[in-house]
Amino acid sequence: MTLVAAIQLGSIPSASGHGDHGGEGRVVEPRKKMDGVTGRDAMGEGWYRTFTLPAAENPWFEKGERCVKLGRTGKVLLAIGNGPPQNCTVKEGTAVFVHGITTVCDDVEEPPYYAVGEAAQRKCARADLRATTESVRLTVDGGKAIDLQKRRFAICAPQQAVQLRPDNFLGIPAQPATFTACGWVAWLTDLAPGRHVLRSEATFVGGSEPHVWAPVINVVRKNHR
Repeated sequence: MTLVAAIQLGSIPSASGHGDHGGEGRVVEPRKKMDGVTGRDAMGEGWYRTFTLPAAENPWFEKGERCVKLGRTGKVLLAIGNGPPQNCTVKEGTAVFVHGITTVCDDVEEPPYYAVGEAAQRKCARADLRATTESVRLTVDGGKAIDLQKRRFAICAPQQAVQLRPDNFLGIPAQPATFTACGWVAWLTDLAPGRHVLRSEATFVGGSEPHVWAPVINVVRKNHR
């Protein structure tokens, strides 16, 4: 299930491994570790919260905690949510997990998102992304768009097992479930102190409404109290 489907239910030209530069900050491949966290970890955490939180606390429905700190020292930001831009305040040196577009396949939904076993779920999620996604682009502070629909930004998180609550976001009976998430995502690092406006927009085959992730990140200096 893509996050677009879930919601309905409820550039920089360099290919350098050192990251792409533009507007503000640096866009880095999600396989890199930031404060002990990989992009796989961050994406998996976002979907774990989606599957396990009560529907009334699901941040993708503009509820619940939307600025989640991760990492050994809290220097990774998982900005979750759709709708009006969420405002998150972080300390200088924090890496922001950039949500391009992600999807999951699991063993509880109806096809085409149904698959049993991690390998089958990964194959299912990747196939859905390839078949439905037209473009995924990120801008930082209104700068040149970065194309996230590149191999170096494509990852899958390890399979996770969850216990669905009675009031889960899928609207199905409480039960055990497994899921595997895949997507086009990135890290945004080295943001200077100040206010930064992020926007990733995924467009879809057939002209469905784009998926927009647009947080405002307020970076304060390390010595700020």
